[in-house]
Amino acid sequence: MNKIIAVLLSVVLFGSVATSAFASGESNCQPIYGGGQVCQNNLKFTINKLVQKPGTNNYVDNLTINDPRYNPSTNVTFKISITNTGNTEIDNLNVVDNFPQYLTFVAGVGNTNVGASQINFTIGKITAGQTLDFLITAKTADAGNLPNNQAITCVTNNVVATANDGTQASDNAQLCIEKSIPGTTTTTTTTNNTPILSKPTITTIPSTGPETDILFGLIGSGSLGYFLRRKTN
Repeated sequence: MNKIIAVLLSVVLFGSVATSAFASGESNCQPIYGGGQVCQNNLKFTINKLVQKPGTNNYVDNLTINDPRYNPSTNVTFKISITNTGNTEIDNLNVVDNFPQYLTFVAGVGNTNVGASQINFTIGKITAGQTLDFLITAKTADAGNLPNNQAITCVTNNVVATANDGTQASDNAQLCIEKSIPGTTTTTTTTNNTPILSKPTITTIPSTGPETDILFGLIGSGSLGYFLRRKTN
């Protein structure tokens, strides 16, 4: 009878130890006053905003003034890439995309009217390790609505994603818009900048030196020899 009681006690003790060890492995659990506990999940995700390079199918982080530029009244496609880098599923992730001046919404994800300067949409679920891509098309402003005093205007598009626990991530992408300004001329710069030298003009007579004196001396000697030769004959 004593052996049976001892075995039962050991089973109960082992089970309680195993249970408490498993519970300690749960993440960020805090006791609630009055009983129970609440566990906060650490949501982790990244967001990347890309812009399509003009005339290609490539997407890049930014287009600077030295990269290919968009024309006025032209569609621009952006890509928003969101990755769940944590080990917890993310539900109802809210995404807000803000278009800068000279860019307006045309088409893509979201329930926003054409011409809007801001769109938002909700991603219902992103599983751990999953990446979701969303394409959004915007339009550059007409030439008449761009700055009058500059040919190239660069703008930045910003996007922010917010999880239901308040975790946020944001990113942006830049592009440049180029227009022609009436009344201006394009200066062409050649690669060969070697100057062409003109034929020099002599404006000063060289001064006489020792070499000139010798020359005059030889001329005098020749004249004297010619005179003596005629007198001998």
